[in-house]
This record gives sequence, C-alpha cells and structure tokens, in this order.
Amino acid sequence: MQHVSEAPMRVLIVDDHPVTRDGLRSALSTSDEIEIVGEATNGPDAVKAAKELDPDIVFMDVRMPGMNGIEATKAIRENDPNAKVILFTVEESQASVGDAIRAGVAGYLLKDSSAGELIHAAKRAQEGGAVIAPALTRKFIEEAEFIHQPHEDVPLSPREKQILQRVANGATTKEVAHDLHISPHTVKTHLERIYEKLGANDRAEAVAIAMRRGLVD
Repeated sequence: MQHVSEAPMRVLIVDDHPVTRDGLRSALSTSDEIEIVGEATNGPDAVKAAKELDPDIVFMDVRMPGMNGIEATKAIRENDPNAKVILFTVEESQASVGDAIRAGVAGYLLKDSSAGELIHAAKRAQEGGAVIAPALTRKFIEEAEFIHQPHEDVPLSPREKQILQRVANGATTKEVAHDLHISPHTVKTHLERIYEKLGANDRAEAVAIAMRRGLVD
C-alpha cells in the first residue's frame, strides 16, 4: 500500500528586504515538509496575509518600517491566538526580547540561521514547542525580569520542574508525555500550573523565568 504523507506546513514569509525573502524562501524550500504560501513586505500586509492565507507558521523580520515584527505578531495573534510566529533578527540588540516574549512568539532566531535550523524551528512551532537561538537565550532571560515578577513563595513541585526542564530542552508536549509516561493532557495541566506559579503566559516566557531563577538548566 502506498504511503500517504502528511500535508506540508504552510509558511508565510515577511521581510521588507527582497534579498532576505529570497534567502529564506530558498532555505525553507529545501524541505518537502514546507510549502511557501505567501510573502509580505511589511507589518500591515503580514497581518492581512495571515488572516487570508491562514498559514501554519509565519517567519517574520523584527525590524520593519512602520509596524515592526513584534507589533505585527501581536496583531496576528489577536486575530488568531493559536497563530505561530517565528521572529528573526540580525543581532540581539536590535529588538526588545521582552516584547517578543509578551507577543507570544513561537521562536526567535538570528538571520544567519542555517536552513536546517529554520526548518527545525518550524517543526517545533507546529508541534507546540518554542525555539530560541542559543545566542539570544541570555537576552531572553535578562528581559524576562521586566515581564512578570515570579511568585517566589510558590515553589514548583519536582514533577513540574521535571516537565519544565524537558520543555527548556525543546521537547514537545507529546515528547514530554512519552518520556514521563503520562498523558499529554496531564502535561498540559502541569504546564498551566507552572505558568500560573511563575507568572508566565507561555512556554518561552516560563523557560526564561525559570532559567533566571535557576530552576532549569
């Protein structure tokens, strides 16, 4: 019987520089698991395209004239809270990492990321994970201090730390469930409690706060 492959991830590319869009398109197109469904050159067009095309993943530049990538991410996620946006930047000093976390990004990469790193980030985002370029991780941790004050008097349980450590390592909900021999629903319940205890809105923010507090490596 012939194997029927899953539908490829639908990706929208957003950048105001044609050369960058071309490079990103070429890199992502090396994977049969990805289909480029559209491109946009600015924030407002990105918001419109995301609404019309309903992509699985949006790769978006942080620095764009007018509405920047973080502002566009907020607008896209207001229309669709489940939207998965991966921001990319030239260097860490060019964007407020704290604002990116607050916007609910699914990834934050450097523009010199390899095709493999871009594709990996897309897959992780699709699976519900979050990917942060190692060079940017320290910046995320530092900026997390300005997002929420953690609830110091509510410690994480050993199981919660166990789950959060795996999330910090890039594991998806399904992978955590498999590793710990519990159901995905139980993992999600634990994550919700972790977010509440740390004062976080999502995985990336929870990991950043936990790393700053030394709860995970």
